[in-house]
Amino acid sequence: MPIKKPLISSRNLSEKMDDPYLMIIDTRFSLFDSDLGYNLYKKSHIPGAIYAHLDKDLAGSITSSSGRHPLPDIENICSKLKIWGINNSSHIVVYDDNNSAFAARLWWMFKWLGHSNVTVLNGGFDDWCKNKYPINSDIPIYKKGNFECKISNDITWSSEKIMNWMSSSQDFVLVDARDSNRYKGIEEPIDNVAGHIPGSINIPFTEFLRNDGSWKDKNEIISIWKHYNINTLKEWGVMCGSGVTACHLLISAEIANINPPKLYPGSWSEWISDKSRPIINER
Repeated sequence: MPIKKPLISSRNLSEKMDDPYLMIIDTRFSLFDSDLGYNLYKKSHIPGAIYAHLDKDLAGSITSSSGRHPLPDIENICSKLKIWGINNSSHIVVYDDNNSAFAARLWWMFKWLGHSNVTVLNGGFDDWCKNKYPINSDIPIYKKGNFECKISNDITWSSEKIMNWMSSSQDFVLVDARDSNRYKGIEEPIDNVAGHIPGSINIPFTEFLRNDGSWKDKNEIISIWKHYNINTLKEWGVMCGSGVTACHLLISAEIANINPPKLYPGSWSEWISDKSRPIINER
């Protein structure tokens, strides 16, 4: 049976481990140590899980006009998914150990590639281990899959579209998922320019999470969106530093059953690649 919700609990996943259509993908990663995630995966992971690297698998080549994690070449990522054993009939479960930020990126990418049967492990690897479900260090090898990409080009925004909106004085809502200090420009530990895009509003993706990294209840998530008057928007977009944690907001929007936002994949790191684009720094 297809997975219909964006999240799955550790308990529910444990009950599906014998499902022949199940494919689990580990996306643990650190922006400050790109080898950490794979090294952790090699030590232990959920049985049967394959590993996807944010920089090498879930992002394309960086250029002078791109962000830090541009979308990967479609042909390359589709080829990789087949090699990993992904089929059109696969039930995909993705997880990490960092508030599901990297898992959310792959969750969205499957949607972008036309595969909706994908879900995120709520609470990630930490919750799985806390509940004492099995782990191992075996590296699985699967038969080549038959996955076919069917790109959805209408779920993204570009820098050009945002600039056009700004110059036309049309109302638009762009939600920035970064923490408030980065949004305000008080601190910027990753990118070389601090601040935010004029007209954007700040809703840190962590607002939707409990202290243990799992999502809050649906009613709480709905209340947060209502607080920011997001629940009635017809068209809106989300961004972050490089198109990763913004995907987290897409999941929170789906949980609340509100109109799905568009993702600005390049996000802040792409925006600042062109010095002519306006920025606001509140420092």
